[in-house]
Amino acid sequence: MKAIKEIAKKIIKFHPQSDVKPLKNLVHIGSEHHGYKVPDGFLNKHSICYCIGAGEDISFDTELKVLYDSKIFIFDPMPEGINYFIKLKEFVARGETFGVFDDENFMYRANIKQLDEITYVNRGVWDENTILKFYAPQLDNYISHSVYLFQDSGEYIEAPVDRLSNFMKEFKHNTVDLVKIEIEGAEYTVIDTIVKDKLDIKIICIEFDEVYHAKGLSHKMRIKKSCNQLLKAGYVLVHSTYMMKRTFVRKDVYELLKSKE
Repeated sequence: MKAIKEIAKKIIKFHPQSDVKPLKNLVHIGSEHHGYKVPDGFLNKHSICYCIGAGEDISFDTELKVLYDSKIFIFDPMPEGINYFIKLKEFVARGETFGVFDDENFMYRANIKQLDEITYVNRGVWDENTILKFYAPQLDNYISHSVYLFQDSGEYIEAPVDRLSNFMKEFKHNTVDLVKIEIEGAEYTVIDTIVKDKLDIKIICIEFDEVYHAKGLSHKMRIKKSCNQLLKAGYVLVHSTYMMKRTFVRKDVYELLKSKE
């Protein structure tokens, strides 16, 4: 019973701002709900950014291209992501404006040349090269499929996935400057592989989706465990929203940025 009480205390004490060590030059990129805070001016045209998970909001991904002209790779095998990217390109090619459904203040700024330079990968990220079932949500006005969540729905789409280290080898990237992970609960598995494979990644932006769709009562402990993995692996948590959208910066990069404040 004492052990159970201690675990309960840890769950209750897990606050969104725990362990945050902010940087002064952070800037919000993307829409209100699907954007992230990143160090301003750190990325450039030589930077490589992996944006894992698209759905119907790639505002963060495209703004990285607009602001820094970085090399952007979007990974999402689901039809909602693929069709959305195609639709965005069609609107932009016609000279029409295109916004985000839940943020009336955001409008896509990328031109067709910039969108054409983005590499869209029709495969997901997991811990091995295989075919996975992505389950359909049973929620109104929600379209994103998930490997981890919504398994009770019984409806799924099968799609190819691979380990992040394998994608880096495929694209001949020894280092990645920024990785965004927004994959409906599968983030725990991908974070495990990043740590185990000791991948050279400078900035990691993550949405912990169980804040919205908790799978059981212990979701806070899963989030805490995953964050602790990154902290122990040498990352610094520089920003966190109340809904657990978090930005981690590798310690050597953090110290460099801190020294310039």
